[in-house]
Amino acid sequence: MVETELKILMDADQEARVRRHSGLARLRVGNRRNQSLVSVYYDTSDHALSAEGIALRLRKVGRSWVQTVKFGKGGGNGLFSRGEVEIPAPGGRLVLDGPDPEGMFAEIARIVGGAALSPVFETRIRRITDHLKLADGSEVELALDHGEVVAGEESRAIHEAEIELVSGEVTAVYDVAQMLFEAGPVRFAPDSKAARGYRLARGQSESGPAPRNAGTLDFDGNATVESVARDVFRDCFAQIATNMQVVAETDLIEGPHQLRVGLRRIRTAFSVFSEALGRDTFTALSDRARDLGQVVGSLRDIDVLIDELVADRSEGLDEAARSALVSALETRRRMVRKEVRAALVTPESIAFLFDLGRLIEGRGWLVPSDYSQTARLAQPVSELAPKLLDKRYTKVMKKGRKIRKLEAEELHELRKELKKLRYTADVLDSIYPGKKVKSYIKALKALQDQFGSLNDAAMAEEYFTAPEAPGRKDAAAQRAVGWILGALHIQIGDDRPNLYDCWDSFAKEQPFWS
Repeated sequence: MVETELKILMDADQEARVRRHSGLARLRVGNRRNQSLVSVYYDTSDHALSAEGIALRLRKVGRSWVQTVKFGKGGGNGLFSRGEVEIPAPGGRLVLDGPDPEGMFAEIARIVGGAALSPVFETRIRRITDHLKLADGSEVELALDHGEVVAGEESRAIHEAEIELVSGEVTAVYDVAQMLFEAGPVRFAPDSKAARGYRLARGQSESGPAPRNAGTLDFDGNATVESVARDVFRDCFAQIATNMQVVAETDLIEGPHQLRVGLRRIRTAFSVFSEALGRDTFTALSDRARDLGQVVGSLRDIDVLIDELVADRSEGLDEAARSALVSALETRRRMVRKEVRAALVTPESIAFLFDLGRLIEGRGWLVPSDYSQTARLAQPVSELAPKLLDKRYTKVMKKGRKIRKLEAEELHELRKELKKLRYTADVLDSIYPGKKVKSYIKALKALQDQFGSLNDAAMAEEYFTAPEAPGRKDAAAQRAVGWILGALHIQIGDDRPNLYDCWDSFAKEQPFWS
């Protein structure tokens, strides 16, 4: 069988709120169960099973023992879908022979190769379980786990909710999650309990939330358009969800940056695949991603001002003026960060996250009445890729045709089209092997970098000259503002020729998909 479940990390307060949620009483079938679960995970001394993506455990439930083998690639973004084989294990002893319909005993024997299997770690869990039935007939099991994973003398706490699909569509787990976790931050579990146990046994540390960049996507030209779109959407989802937590819980400046990138990537991905999957499917979510990106952008802009523009251009500026400006900006940043954090944990923002997950995992783009859609989804991505890239490329070349005569706003529009071309190329370049791809992406990135410096300078001028600009009533801070804007004005003059040179180099590059 295949086990599909959504895992969300919690703290004690969240567990208490979830446990008392009024919606559970309406959906509950039967009585709530309380269990003590002790699970012992077995492997070879060099963790050969783990290396092959297999988790082998014995679990004591009451007075009985059950053996479970989980296998497969696992999950991502909190959603885990893996094969599972479960059999009785009398006396708490491993069963490695007997009927083998899934072929798991044979597979374990092949991997182990005669090496001894012994306990590696164990989990000790207090579990509260509710069986829930939704209005559409779907059924899920909600398990609230509180306990620890133990390896030798070391232990780590476990506090998570597991929402497992029993019957119906996978969207049911998102429906229940959205009901229970109405406000954020939502912490999707990146790993299974087994993965955490292995890390503990290996002496590896558990890190806090860290910014997540776009992942590396790898597929060939024979992959279907739908499978590629799904994988791209999943990676965007992971980038957005992870960085929403980072922004909510840390001051790391890369968090807002990568969150805004993730939101832009998902909007570009929606646009790229809209012809094949259905344009109307993505409109509302794309608009919500745009609005959320604008909120996050306010924090990203002031991060750039403080940590890049002011920091890099303060040489020669007197300390009193620099300190006055930085102090005013830091005060503003604290206020903006507070506002952004509040916006990211609202029910509306969390609903966006669950709606996005529901769309991706539930194939929300399917239209039963569109009989031609099946063929569009099943076509090899190599057939569609040139058209998608040509579309972006044509827009870029049209807007940049007279680049030396473009005004600031027109340059900004060209910059946005370049971003879309870059995101599209990043999605599809793996199906085009060779040095030609690297050369093209290198030229495109160099051009983007030149546009970025011009954009930062324009953003700084707008920020510092606004009626409510930080330090506007402080003479020392205003001296610093004049110094910084002057330095940026010089930079703009220097960067314009470089921008034109980069454009000329890029325009000469032969598109790698031609």
